[in-house]
Amino acid sequence: MSNRIVSGIFSFSGASVMIGVAGFLSALVGMFVDVSDQVSVKWLLFVIWVFSTLALIMLKVIYDIANEVKPTPPFESPIKYIQEEQIFVIRRNENFLNQIVVGCYLQRDDVERLAYIGVVHIVQDKVIQIKIRVDMKMLKEIPSSIDELKSIVVRPVVPVTALQQFSRSESSDE
Repeated sequence: MSNRIVSGIFSFSGASVMIGVAGFLSALVGMFVDVSDQVSVKWLLFVIWVFSTLALIMLKVIYDIANEVKPTPPFESPIKYIQEEQIFVIRRNENFLNQIVVGCYLQRDDVERLAYIGVVHIVQDKVIQIKIRVDMKMLKEIPSSIDELKSIVVRPVVPVTALQQFSRSESSDE
């Protein structure tokens, strides 16, 4: 509830209302205080109004920057490999939907090469399971240690030629 109130206050309409209220209060003070007799009161009110307006604008900018959400990266590295079921486990990422074909790329010398083709098998709350369907024979065996898994990057992008090989392997399995 308090988060909703804070976001309402620091919205454009909330900031506009606060600036309007500050102007209204300034007008009320101008109606009841004789600002023509004392120059210092008039300038004091003007400085307070300008300072409060700038402070509200700066608070709005700070609030927006603090709540800025970075988009999730379009890749993940496996955190675990389950050998019995040939499944890579990656962290939850919104780019990986259930049952999509993904590419597992081997990174060597800053170049990525397609090593495995997989399918998003199960999407859980914190992790996603990627079932390996096609081994492109880039490695002798699938990496299982944490250090070896860091060299693999899973992306929701697969080259068209690899998709053809995937569809052939899927049709031969049936």
